[in-house]
Amino acid sequence: MNSLEVFYDGGCPLCRREINYFRALKSRVPIIWLDLTDLTDLHAQLPPELDRCSALARMHVRVNGQVYYKGAAAFAMLWSQFAYWRMLGLLLKVQPVTWCADRLYSFFLKIRPQLQRWVQKQEKP
Repeated sequence: MNSLEVFYDGGCPLCRREINYFRALKSRVPIIWLDLTDLTDLHAQLPPELDRCSALARMHVRVNGQVYYKGAAAFAMLWSQFAYWRMLGLLLKVQPVTWCADRLYSFFLKIRPQLQRWVQKQEKP
């Protein structure tokens, strides 16, 4: 694996916190972090096979500019690039675990708007 591109919702306070955490860590491969809410160069950043709505709805990772992963599989690809998260990332790649994690992620996405509002209230002074 040569590189990773992470497509994420920078407008989501939960997503921003997680991405900022991982950006501060040293990864095994170069990672390009693409905030889908940064409209300055969005069309140049978003590949034609990935539409903005799908990318904002759940996390996507592209490996070597070709293969896409979404949801739990995307987290597995990302996490496996960091020393302290590597084992969890590798475990998440095992099919029964991936399936269960995807179901949990889908549930999280349903309650994400409520969690976002709660986090935003916490961030305001």
